[in-house]
Amino acid sequence: MASQERSRPQNPSRSRMPADDSPSSAPGSEPVAATNGNGAPAPQPAESRIDAPAAGSDRKPAPLEARRAQFMIASRQNPGLQPLSADLIAQQVRDLPDVEYIKTVDPPRLLGLQSNDSGSLNSVIVARMTFEKARLLQAQAANRLLVERDPPLTFTLAPGPSDIAVGNPGVIVPHAEGFSTTIEVRGDGAPLAGADVYVFGSMWPVQAITDESGRAEINVVGESPETIRALYVKPKVDYWSYWLPRPQLVPGGISTAEVKPLGTFLKDFPDRQPLGWGERAMGLDQVPPSYDGAGVKIAIIDSGAAQGSHRNLRHTGPGLSIVGPDKQAWTVDTIGHGSHCAGIIGGGPAGGSGVRGFAPAAEIHICRIFPGGRFTDLIAALDYCVENGIDVVNMSLGGGEPSRIIEERLVRAKEMGVACIVAAGNSGGPVQFPASTPHVLAVAAIGKWGEFPADSYHALQALDGFESRDGYFPAKFSCFGPEIDVCAPGVAIVSSLPADGFAAWDGTSMATPHVTGLAALVFAHHPDFKGAFQARDARRVERLFQILKESTIPLQLGGAERVGAGLPFAPKALGLGSRPSTSASVGAAAGEAPLSAESLEALRKLLNILSRPPAADAGDAPVGPAPSPLQPAGARSIFEEPWSNGDVMRGRAHIGAGSDVGRAAERPADPRPALPDPQIWDALRRAGVI
Repeated sequence: MASQERSRPQNPSRSRMPADDSPSSAPGSEPVAATNGNGAPAPQPAESRIDAPAAGSDRKPAPLEARRAQFMIASRQNPGLQPLSADLIAQQVRDLPDVEYIKTVDPPRLLGLQSNDSGSLNSVIVARMTFEKARLLQAQAANRLLVERDPPLTFTLAPGPSDIAVGNPGVIVPHAEGFSTTIEVRGDGAPLAGADVYVFGSMWPVQAITDESGRAEINVVGESPETIRALYVKPKVDYWSYWLPRPQLVPGGISTAEVKPLGTFLKDFPDRQPLGWGERAMGLDQVPPSYDGAGVKIAIIDSGAAQGSHRNLRHTGPGLSIVGPDKQAWTVDTIGHGSHCAGIIGGGPAGGSGVRGFAPAAEIHICRIFPGGRFTDLIAALDYCVENGIDVVNMSLGGGEPSRIIEERLVRAKEMGVACIVAAGNSGGPVQFPASTPHVLAVAAIGKWGEFPADSYHALQALDGFESRDGYFPAKFSCFGPEIDVCAPGVAIVSSLPADGFAAWDGTSMATPHVTGLAALVFAHHPDFKGAFQARDARRVERLFQILKESTIPLQLGGAERVGAGLPFAPKALGLGSRPSTSASVGAAAGEAPLSAESLEALRKLLNILSRPPAADAGDAPVGPAPSPLQPAGARSIFEEPWSNGDVMRGRAHIGAGSDVGRAAERPADPRPALPDPQIWDALRRAGVI
């Protein structure tokens, strides 16, 4: 049973409040012209549709004003004091002028032994109001109430080149009158519709989407062809991205960009089902097929899953849509983010086509909170996980101020034996909440040279100055700090997208499902969880985190703040072995024999004339997004209203006293052999040798 939500009718004498502070649709709404999991147009709830006013309608202009923010209100836990009644708080909120009561989220209903101490969680009241009103409420309540922002959640999908820094809008001066041009995108020699096309100049990026003829008209304001810095093409499915610095655009002309199918780097894909480079890096190809996660419950809190249409996701479910009126709409994934994560975790069936996940036999629950998800929707999803006995939760999300209310839910989930694996974030700065709390396992992202085309945007994701001897690099977008527990592959990760396609994405969103999938295998097959750690409690979760950390391969990629304890290695985590094999290290695909040492050396000498693409000139530096610097405490975006939810705990996942987990300095050096130059691997793959 999911968390109970109670809504109250609006006061009829009160005018309807302005729209909430979400940058996207309100909870429950879908983007216009969205598609469901089968690729067909998704039905739009009546309250989410925006109808254009009829021609000639008598509309009066209204002054622009800031949207009201959404807040969470809950009784604070004070020793010796009885918590305030949720009904009393809700009634007082409804009686406040210029405050809109939204709903009450009650704590989960627990049964049997889990019901002990069930009163430690309080109901959460959700309301919209101004920041001034929220501060007044907080001051009047003294220490009896928690009043916190209920901000929109965001994906931890890498932002990509759309985050290239732009100038100060107050001082930007146009460089030219502007021009128009047309970009034609082709794949396999045919026009490619639905591809995102970005043109980056010296001021603002311009975006367009290709039509059925594969063409997108670009209207650039204040620029000339000489001031254009880069062109970026991102197909929706089945093709690699394309990045071209200093494109030669012709005003009024048509320029063609040819994108490569995913099969150019994944031999015979998707007809053949190879393990992804991330799965091989973590040693999944050395794990017996019988280790498939059967008997474990995984929850993916995300945008849904294309269960009805995708070949690799038909076994997912049950699920629940937290947002929107249709609770069964978890099979609707208008964004694709949840489907991509689900393919990494449990794509199947093994031995078929498409992608294969870590735990294809696990029971995968889908908690849909995107688009429109907020902290309160995350609360409802976590409560669902506790009520349904979920073992491990994938949270490729984050955002907003740290929240004591969310932290209390995470603590309760851990106490109930639910392990939360959380993406660190993609701002390139400090670890984001909730990955920053010690109650979860925080995952950073790494990439590997030779696993993507040199002209794709993935090639710009490496953090300069750091690279291991076998081609691994820290992702420049990945958040970092002392809270990082482990790292995992998060660059050029190929997985499932609606309706039945595939795409290579970047982000800590993609790294986290690798660790979630391995965690499911550990719960299912490690002997500790059939004996001493079988009981559903916090010790069980701490033991899981300890095993994952102790299994890691240390990586010298900028220290523990970048990679934590290192890259988890599946055979060691499952008690099957401690040293990676040569085939896993060099990246041989599943079912393929690795090259002999003699052959490899001969090919290295033969192809030694190859070198990496020349470094860009100093004047070319702006073509890629620069890593965001660490912000000092209190620094905020100009788009944010000053607000603090108060202090919450920060740090690596707590794993109990006496453990030596995470002492990377005491571990032996990486036992894997050094690999050839990544450019050589690129050539070998293109030649069909590997």
